[in-house]
Amino acid sequence: MNILSTFYAVAAATAFVILYVRTYAKYFGYQKHYPLGIILLLISIYIQFLLGALVNINIGFIALLSFVTYPISIHLIYKTNIFNTLFLSLNAIVKIYIMFLFFATLYASSVDIAYDPLWIKDTYYYNLSQGHAYLISIGSLFLADILLLRNKLKDFFLLKRNLLLLITIQIILIINVAWLSFTNINIDIVWYNSMLLITSFSFEIIYFLLRLFTANSSYFSSYKVHTETLRKQLASQIDHYKSYEEQMIGFAKFKHDYNKILNSISSLLAIKNYDAVEDILKDVNTDLDHLMQGHKNYSNNLILDALLNDYAKRFKRIDTHFEASTYIKIGNMTELKLIKLFYNILENAYEALLKVDPKNRLMKINSEIINSYAKISFVNTTVDTNNLTNKTSKKDIINHGFGLSIIRDILEEYDGFSNNFLTITDDGTYYNLEIFLPIEDLSDRQP
Repeated sequence: MNILSTFYAVAAATAFVILYVRTYAKYFGYQKHYPLGIILLLISIYIQFLLGALVNINIGFIALLSFVTYPISIHLIYKTNIFNTLFLSLNAIVKIYIMFLFFATLYASSVDIAYDPLWIKDTYYYNLSQGHAYLISIGSLFLADILLLRNKLKDFFLLKRNLLLLITIQIILIINVAWLSFTNINIDIVWYNSMLLITSFSFEIIYFLLRLFTANSSYFSSYKVHTETLRKQLASQIDHYKSYEEQMIGFAKFKHDYNKILNSISSLLAIKNYDAVEDILKDVNTDLDHLMQGHKNYSNNLILDALLNDYAKRFKRIDTHFEASTYIKIGNMTELKLIKLFYNILENAYEALLKVDPKNRLMKINSEIINSYAKISFVNTTVDTNNLTNKTSKKDIINHGFGLSIIRDILEEYDGFSNNFLTITDDGTYYNLEIFLPIEDLSDRQP
């Protein structure tokens, strides 16, 4: 029976680990040598089964092994930060530990004794309880993370305050379950076992509901930010169109008078009044300069040019020197995606420049073809010398993180990628963002 229970526990644990790893891979991606992490995680679980059955060691020390091996394994598997690693490690431990206590107490009640970790370790009920715990955890994982939460977890992992809240609750739950299961108290067996059953089951339900609440809370916070971001983008586009509307009205008025001007010039040329012709042409050039005042051609795309002209005005208002030369053909990329891409990059740069001394504010954009990619470079002065990743030092992490995720998603959709780095000169520190898109979607067009 011991052998069968061990095989059962091993099979259930293996299935749980495979599903667990695959479920969260879509949020973080795998490390280069992620199989090593999976192997370490499986070995750490198998060792617990063997130690419980073959070695005379306190079950508490067996349990402590998880708090060491799980974080190391998760770190080796996923490309993510320490907070997500800690959450994923404790999440697995909480799921297994609570359900193990529940089933172990059930078996203790079935033989009419009070639950005791020393007793359970020396019976085949130990691995049976482990196997049941992993199976129930598979069901819980499938129900919560795959069916109910799905892509909402992407926002949860961005909102650090909800993540830290749940990590704190995980630690509290583990401490309470450990205290209940390892405390020696002389009370009625039925009452003690019933208390453990009710408590462990309640903890499982509470933890399940907290997961749903925090994930949905993060999702709706992100949705609110998403809506506000879109509102800003639409307001920005309306400003662009109003600016162009004013120019178009001016051009329409100029066109209305154009034929009269030509007739006047023809009449003056007929009588050889060249001075009057010269005066008229000067007036025409003055009117055209006035119409074009404040508008420059930064790109070969009308909509993108409107956006760049709008930011040129915004940069000018904060005393920022602005240069741009973005002559590209957007290919398969929609103009909406192009605007979203540039809007979020420029908005991040604008906010960074607000922290810089006005005397040193600079923003440059250039484009070129390198090998099989169109490269667009964004350079701005900065004071954030430690921020070279997609992380943010801002307090409003989900707002900034949402903008970064838009940039990342658009690049991934068109098989592109980005590179960022700092350059430090005597004039100051510059943040460099380079985005690369394949030339089958983008090709250069010279001005």
